[in-house]
Amino acid sequence: MSDNSIPSPTGDQQPMPPAPPAYPGAVPPQPTQAYPGAVPSVAPAPPAYGAPEPRSPYGAVRDQNGAYPIYASAPLYPAARPASGLAITSLVCGIAGVVFGTFLFWLVLPFLASVVAIITGHLALRRTKADPTVGGRGLAFAGLIMGYVMVAIQLIILAIVLFSFLFVGAFSLPFIFSS
Repeated sequence: MSDNSIPSPTGDQQPMPPAPPAYPGAVPPQPTQAYPGAVPSVAPAPPAYGAPEPRSPYGAVRDQNGAYPIYASAPLYPAARPASGLAITSLVCGIAGVVFGTFLFWLVLPFLASVVAIITGHLALRRTKADPTVGGRGLAFAGLIMGYVMVAIQLIILAIVLFSFLFVGAFSLPFIFSS
């Protein structure tokens, strides 16, 4: 049992003096007590001159007490704001409008998805502007852009289809009225 004390011939124990510093200019370790009446313990001594410093598995150097230092030069980033549900809905509907409009342009579903993307995008922009704690402004812009582009493309396709039905082929007005 080691308690850093030397028994005296009379039976009482006296604390051992602290060990000399390991290298010149070092401060000798000071005894510490956890609570009044506890046996004083000695703080861990610094490594001997030329000895490697204790390192963590990730390469950070520990100080004398074994604690990792706090680096003041590390940038502190604010916590991420939660994205608005309307912004996410706008983005998802904009993507759905693009995907369905690319492959199934004759259906009404791409047009409806694009209109929903536009409406929810505007609502999300209004909400993120009013409440700075809600994020998702970029998602709302992306949904709006995809929604407006797809509505424009679908209206152009509708105009081309109507023009071709009215003025080209068997469905032209002169053919219908001549019979």
